[in-house]
Amino acid sequence: MLCEIGTQLQLTLRFALLGGLAVSTWGVIRATEDIDIIADCEPSPIRSLALRAKIKERLENLGSSVEWRVGGYDDPIPLLLRVELSPKFRSVRADILWVHKLWQREAVQRAIGIDVEGIEILVLHPEDLILMKLDAGGPQDLLDVKELLTVGQPRLDLNRLKKSAGRLRLGKNLENCFREVSSKK
Repeated sequence: MLCEIGTQLQLTLRFALLGGLAVSTWGVIRATEDIDIIADCEPSPIRSLALRAKIKERLENLGSSVEWRVGGYDDPIPLLLRVELSPKFRSVRADILWVHKLWQREAVQRAIGIDVEGIEILVLHPEDLILMKLDAGGPQDLLDVKELLTVGQPRLDLNRLKKSAGRLRLGKNLENCFREVSSKK
């Protein structure tokens, strides 16, 4: 669906799973009711109302219900596209967050392709997923971080993760999660 819209609008659209499905991909059993995606393209719909209107129109033409949600000045999610997919896709809801920071763009570029029944699905690398969750900072996000730290150890480059978290001013939150994980062992 996103690839089709990117092609129709002549956009180089990059995206990857984040949220519950991405967390489950990396070994944490996690229930979720929607699909969370992070997307990036240039121009960005964050700065282009015309592009938002075109994306909305294309999705509605596919039978989906669409709502753009604009966050406040210091909101960690300045722009979210909520899509209720058409019944053709079993009326699943997808939340598409738009990249608004350089490190998020880099995370989307590092996404890893996972084969799901012959279809490649891009998923954020576990370290980038942890950084996204730390940045969001909600209770479920922090629980996901702790779970990823517990099950993801062999996959994680902890030095890189700590360095990146420090650079993004998320180091204290990461250390708190490490402390809670090690206290439960």
